Amino acid sequence: MRQVTSIEAYESVKPYIPTISERIVSYLGEFGVDTCDNIEHQLSLSHQTCSACIRGLVKQGVLEDSGLKSRTRSGRKAIMWQVKEKDNEST
Repeated sequence: MRQVTSIEAYESVKPYIPTISERIVSYLGEFGVDTCDNIEHQLSLSHQTCSACIRGLVKQGVLEDSGLKSRTRSGRKAIMWQVKEKDNEST
């Protein structure tokens, strides 16, 4: 059985997902690496929305783990995400 609230939540943000993803990529492109916690704070996003978009961007090969960690506002260590460099393949 599907959870109706999850489906409703997804449907309510579905039209904005490309825009939110673009904002996250643009932010990281401008400021470099950052944590999900700080990205959501800087872009006024909910944690659920921001983390889901970051996960989607990682799966698409747009973002990657920078290998760095930083503390969140609650003091926990967190991954610092970065825009993945494109491979320079010659054609």
